[in-house]
Amino acid sequence: MPLEITARTSLCLIIGDPVSHSLSPAMHNAAYAHLGIQFVMGAAHVTPEGLVDAIKGVRALGIRGLAVTMPHKVSIMPLLDAVVPTAQAIGAVNTVVVENGVLTGFNTDWLGILRPLEQRTPLKGKAVALLGAGGAAQAALHACQSQGASVTIFNRTIEKAKTIAERFGCAVLPLTDVMELGAFDIIINTTSVGMDPNRNQSPIPQSAICKHHIVFETIYSPARTQLIQMSEAVGAQTITGLEMFLEQGAAQFQLHTGVKAPRAEMEKILKAALGR
Repeated sequence: MPLEITARTSLCLIIGDPVSHSLSPAMHNAAYAHLGIQFVMGAAHVTPEGLVDAIKGVRALGIRGLAVTMPHKVSIMPLLDAVVPTAQAIGAVNTVVVENGVLTGFNTDWLGILRPLEQRTPLKGKAVALLGAGGAAQAALHACQSQGASVTIFNRTIEKAKTIAERFGCAVLPLTDVMELGAFDIIINTTSVGMDPNRNQSPIPQSAICKHHIVFETIYSPARTQLIQMSEAVGAQTITGLEMFLEQGAAQFQLHTGVKAPRAEMEKILKAALGR
């Protein structure tokens, strides 16, 4: 049953560019209604040029919290009043909580990476190939290194990757060196290749994927990307973006509301929305 919105309802927003594809409002609103708590989440299309004004609006309007998606996860940090140590270490924020006018940044993306991986294998001593060098990649780096895995970044732009690699103390290879992937235990894709408008593409060829790999896709729409389909075809173990999205969203829900997330309800809504 939909929750009645009143003048006492707390407002959360997801901000991004683009943002119309996001399932965050559907997932969070279903969870609010399930628990009967006075919250609602909407979406706001915020361009990079409009981010400063958007944060001023958050302050002025008394918004309770933000979910932050591309391309704002790094650029939002200097606009906040505080950033918790984990998000500082990662170098990206995907969650903002507003308390008494103070905007504090958190990162739950790393939990979205860590928890699904730990359900499959201990990370200590594992070799991880990380595709991409953006905010989600930094969250994956923190998650894997925190449990004793070694990480190598594969990226099209080496200079951008080197900046992150120096901070995290890991190696970098060009994305063209994909045949090196056989030496790794885990492949994590944090690039946008596989989502619209590149839905029919994969960041790596099927020939680079081995049966012994665990392949983690961070894209959740489509539910089964080309990378996931190719990995399944060679017999590799796969983790879809839905799992990451659910885990980071559950942690985000608790930060915004102070209430433990109803994960089963959130998962049900996501699967229905993705046709699973």
